[in-house]
Amino acid sequence: MDDQDPDQDAPSEAPEKPPESSPVAGVYNDVGGVCNQGNLKRDLAQYSADEKCRLLTLEGLDRRSMAYRETKQLATEIESDLGGAEHLSAMERQMIQHGAVLGAIAQDMETKYLLGRRVDLVVLCRVLNAQRRAFDAIGYRRRQRDVTPTLESFLTKIKDPE
Repeated sequence: MDDQDPDQDAPSEAPEKPPESSPVAGVYNDVGGVCNQGNLKRDLAQYSADEKCRLLTLEGLDRRSMAYRETKQLATEIESDLGGAEHLSAMERQMIQHGAVLGAIAQDMETKYLLGRRVDLVVLCRVLNAQRRAFDAIGYRRRQRDVTPTLESFLTKIKDPE
């Protein structure tokens, strides 16, 4: 026991960077040892510099981006599968949003991998597992909607055929 390094059990301050030949080489940087998609230092500085912390929302984003449109379309399709947005609880809508955003992240990583870029497959698996857990919370079965016309809509259709 005496011949062991006393700092051996101490947690390392930063993860070791993988060798250049590793499939995940290049996805690490100096900010926490993980892939920094944006400018994390700037974003964190902005949050700490503001008197009030302004949280970002999906609705506040530029809706022209492909990632936003695909995420929103996936969320809309899932809502439809579950009987429509008007039949969902706030918690279900939140889990749908989380699942859709995680789906966009996974799709981005999968596309980069298929283009031959280096992707951290452990992170991809974590994203996919988090998405699966979000969808487990709301269920996978399609829910039927009542599409039977009401008497009022039926009579209106008879009176005013278009």
